[in-house]
Amino acid sequence: MAPITIVHRMDLCLELLDATTGVGITDSRVTFYSDGKLFPMVKRTFGCYILINSPRLNRQILVNVHGYEPTTVDVNYEELDEVRPIKQVLMIPKVTDSNFTSLWSIEGELPGITDISAVVPSTASFSYHSYDRARKMVTVLNPHRFELIGKDYGLIHTDKGSFEAVEAKELKVETRLMLNDLLEEEFEVSNPIARIVFGRVDENGKYLLRVKASSGEDKTVILCYHVDGKRRYQVLDFTNARKLQLERRDE
Repeated sequence: MAPITIVHRMDLCLELLDATTGVGITDSRVTFYSDGKLFPMVKRTFGCYILINSPRLNRQILVNVHGYEPTTVDVNYEELDEVRPIKQVLMIPKVTDSNFTSLWSIEGELPGITDISAVVPSTASFSYHSYDRARKMVTVLNPHRFELIGKDYGLIHTDKGSFEAVEAKELKVETRLMLNDLLEEEFEVSNPIARIVFGRVDENGKYLLRVKASSGEDKTVILCYHVDGKRRYQVLDFTNARKLQLERRDE
């Protein structure tokens, strides 16, 4: 009898990440819905769930994970790699009695807002050393050899209350970031570099972003957001608060 070959095709991979840490979610209490019905995703490692041998239809998928805010994912295959259609899903932790003191929340409503992200300067585990423009490479000071997690980092101007967002296409050991684009600004040695935390914004201007609370003296968070196409920065101080909102501006 001739051998039978069974070929499986991965038609979608959703990588569920904790938005505050960038680490894959391993909790097994996960459900997916599409068009109001349970959607069959197969669990793999490090928070990845895959869809096998299924029509590649653009759709919305509701992701429910225990301990996290429900998240709706827009799956558009025109935006995904044909061979490896992988989409990262950033899950924002819920505030509960058990984690109330470990999370800071930025939430509210602001007309015209389209996105929101943040860095926490006091949690920056490494800093800027030098920049090779020709190679689009930032060398970082990382004396404790912390692992570089994710690809989105903020080079922080603590004196200006702002940061430049960069995307690393490749991480070279624990000391170099290979960037997709050129740096727009100049930085000095020891400017802190922190992983960017992303929030969510809906069509009505409601925004939500949560970060891990810092135990140090510096309890500031630098926010970057866009309103009516204009980039804005704000520094919020969580010394006496656990939940704040963006200040409304007219400029």
